[in-house]
Amino acid sequence: MNVKSVETTSKFVLYLRISTAKSGGIDSNGIAAQERDLNIFLAGQKDPVTVGKFVEVISGACNERPQLEAALNLCRETGSSLLVQKVDRLSRDVEFVARLLKDKQIQLRVANLPNADNFQIHLFAALSSAEREFISQRTKAAMAVAKLKGTKFGNPNIAQ
Repeated sequence: MNVKSVETTSKFVLYLRISTAKSGGIDSNGIAAQERDLNIFLAGQKDPVTVGKFVEVISGACNERPQLEAALNLCRETGSSLLVQKVDRLSRDVEFVARLLKDKQIQLRVANLPNADNFQIHLFAALSSAEREFISQRTKAAMAVAKLKGTKFGNPNIAQ
């Protein structure tokens, strides 16, 4: 089998994402953990240059993300790689990740999968998509149990 080597750049645009402000916001441990992993990855690169850093507080299920779009545009303008901590920080939507992997102007790098090629990244996207479904099922089951115990959901200040 003839495997084509992937040309890599030493320029990176960092993208960090947490799902909700409830998870601690921009100063949360989630963002700190992502920064730690990105810095570990960068320390292992030859003369890395961080061209930009974008942080977003939005669900991975939402594909319209202004900070991600800005990060991708900067990658295209500068020939930089987009660097994320894990595939699920980019998206839990396989199709969304697949479109990015097909974009010839974007090279995706994953800090926790430093040697992953596009095929492996696609596989992790599929696993992330399945995990999104499992999270939804667990949340619905937990809410059903809580309702049986009398827990009220929603904003009590909104008139019914």
